[in-house]
Amino acid sequence: MEHSAIEENMLLNIDKNINSDYFIDILRSNYVRYHNIQYVSDLIGELYIHHIIHKDGFGFNFYIDQISELYVQYKDRKISPKQFKMLKARLIAVVIASKLNINISDQISQSNILQIKNYFLQEYVANGYVSHSFPEAYYESIINNGLIALTNDRTKNSHEIEEIQNMFMSKGVVTPMGGYPYYGGNGIYYEHDFTKMFWHVIDSPEWFCWFTSSDHSTAYHKDIEVSPYILRSENDCRINVEDLCRNAGLNIDETKKVLDFYHNYYNKFSSPKLNVALIPKRVVGKSDVSKVVPSNMDLLSTISYVLNDGSKQYTEHNGNVCFETISPEQFKISVIPLASRYMFAKQYLRETKEHLTDSKNNLAILENVENNKNRLVPSMISKIKEVRQYIINNAITQNYEKKVESKQSKTKKLVLSTSLGNNGNGNKGFANVLFLSLLVFIVICILFLVIYLII
Repeated sequence: MEHSAIEENMLLNIDKNINSDYFIDILRSNYVRYHNIQYVSDLIGELYIHHIIHKDGFGFNFYIDQISELYVQYKDRKISPKQFKMLKARLIAVVIASKLNINISDQISQSNILQIKNYFLQEYVANGYVSHSFPEAYYESIINNGLIALTNDRTKNSHEIEEIQNMFMSKGVVTPMGGYPYYGGNGIYYEHDFTKMFWHVIDSPEWFCWFTSSDHSTAYHKDIEVSPYILRSENDCRINVEDLCRNAGLNIDETKKVLDFYHNYYNKFSSPKLNVALIPKRVVGKSDVSKVVPSNMDLLSTISYVLNDGSKQYTEHNGNVCFETISPEQFKISVIPLASRYMFAKQYLRETKEHLTDSKNNLAILENVENNKNRLVPSMISKIKEVRQYIINNAITQNYEKKVESKQSKTKKLVLSTSLGNNGNGNKGFANVLFLSLLVFIVICILFLVIYLII
């Protein structure tokens, strides 16, 4: 079978199995049990890993049943991370052996072990894939023009985004849209680890998911309750943006501009469709087996080493970026089922002003931004210095005001205590006078009575 036909067959098998009731039920049950986005991402990633190794879908149900149980043991801390990696590698080897009709019940020969190892490296590396997630808003452009390292759309968007970013920075809020406004550069970012792929697709574009969240200090949220964009809950997204404006102290005109900005981009990104471009590793220069793993490594270690990027080929912002346009013919698009089919929010959380404007947190974010100064947009350098000074000065002012308020509170308590003390003594003196007057009155009455009796 030709490579193109094998690739098309792989996509058909992925689409069939990822949308099956069997797999959706597994995802839903996992989410009900753990209520954790990453755990769902793990299982979706495993489906893609399996189909890249077995493009014909061989052994899918067996693999998913076994790997799901393995994840349960790992998440429930019944096995260690190291044990999990080795048991996963062994499971992958077992399925490959079954496909190659290699009997693993007896001692396996070195030639059979080499056969399993070569099959894995050939399918997962030489004929393997990386992924790039994107929102439905870019679908038509991507299927017509490909994945472009720097689009006109992004250049146009940056001016609008920078204006909103500056508005919030002037109030000491440093990441209303995450790190996106701070960093420049070209390139198509791709993900080699399929267990992380789901994260990228559900919050794409990442800056907008951050913007509409109820936590403007954490890039990836373990709880869906802080990211209503994941399930495309427009009402809760808007509430979070309104909270953001109010907590930052924006005036009426500024708030209107931000909300107009929000509505414009929500309309653009509101489709819940989850698109993933599967890019052959050979297209991004990562298909050379000799560069991926040492040739003398044993079978299970080889599988684990490759899956966990032991060779460090995919270092962030360096080894996971393609700087050339990837034409439509060079990749295939897969669609992940809607998140609402297997995930849900019990409630959506709200961000407080104290959390948004926390000086220590915002200064820590700025420090992290500056640690990546080689990627900073030049215009942001001076703004970072300005906002840092604003935050420091504001923190000093707030601390001073708290001290004054505390001192005034203590003074009021002291005055009140003194006042109460004086009132207490006055009441006590009045009672004494009243008692003496009554005593004198009784004595006088007794004298009059005695005199009367004598007379």
